[in-house]
Amino acid sequence: MEEIILKSHDNYELSLHLFEVENPKGYVQIIHGMEEHQDRYNYFVSKINQAGYTVLTSDMRGHGKNAPVRGFFAEEHGDKVLLDDYKLITNYYLKRFNIDKVILFAHSMGTIIARNLMQTESNKYAKVILSGYPTYFTLTPVGIALSHSWQYFKGAATYSPFINYLSVGAFNKKIKNPRTKVDWISKNPQNVDDYLNDDLCGIGFKISAFKDLFHLTNNLKKVNNYKDVNNIPILMIRGAGDPCTGYAKGAKRSRQYLQKAGFSKIKYIDYPNCRHELLNEEIKDIVIDDIISFINE
Repeated sequence: MEEIILKSHDNYELSLHLFEVENPKGYVQIIHGMEEHQDRYNYFVSKINQAGYTVLTSDMRGHGKNAPVRGFFAEEHGDKVLLDDYKLITNYYLKRFNIDKVILFAHSMGTIIARNLMQTESNKYAKVILSGYPTYFTLTPVGIALSHSWQYFKGAATYSPFINYLSVGAFNKKIKNPRTKVDWISKNPQNVDDYLNDDLCGIGFKISAFKDLFHLTNNLKKVNNYKDVNNIPILMIRGAGDPCTGYAKGAKRSRQYLQKAGFSKIKYIDYPNCRHELLNEEIKDIVIDDIISFINE
């Protein structure tokens, strides 16, 4: 594994990990989710390497051990800053290996970023896999208004328990008899405990980061934002018990937005008795085999 520091447009140091294989069949880029980090994907990366693919992971701005301030993107327009980060990372990957396209895997908030990127960058992706894909919720505009107001009066780097509840805090309410405050992420108790015991997980978003997240989420329903759509194959996977995806109704809505934007090659798999983090559920090897089968097609 090669550790790489890539300076973004504002000189923020992005931490990348490159896992190369000889004579790769393709190149996979991973975008992790909210309040976690790239090292949680090492097992998945090892399986993708074994399948013959080089993999590039990265810590989202405001995440990981090198983040100067965790849970914070930028004072203003952090949503655009995040998208610029990932455009830079993809372009670095393409240039380094002199390739035209990468296979994009994204999880959770990473899929929100990925779907925003697909509005203008779809020609750079050979295939896209969206795991645990959050849906657009009708309260998203309320979240935008409240987070803007809170930031105006309290500051960008402050924390709001109410906004946190509005975004992700309510998900655990959907779980019957939860053992912890984050049971919604997984039915695998070991994974839940590992998450809670990881200092780089559950870091807490500052109010400006929630504002950025709400803006990115609001873009999901703006199908006219998709320009020059390259009709790439898309795999959408989720646990059937994942409240973040809005269950079956929300998942269908997410697929429909992409279909209306011009993506018709969509395959989806719902895994019963699973929640948000499919790559950490007890059936993770089945999920990974399904992903590998898709990228091998």
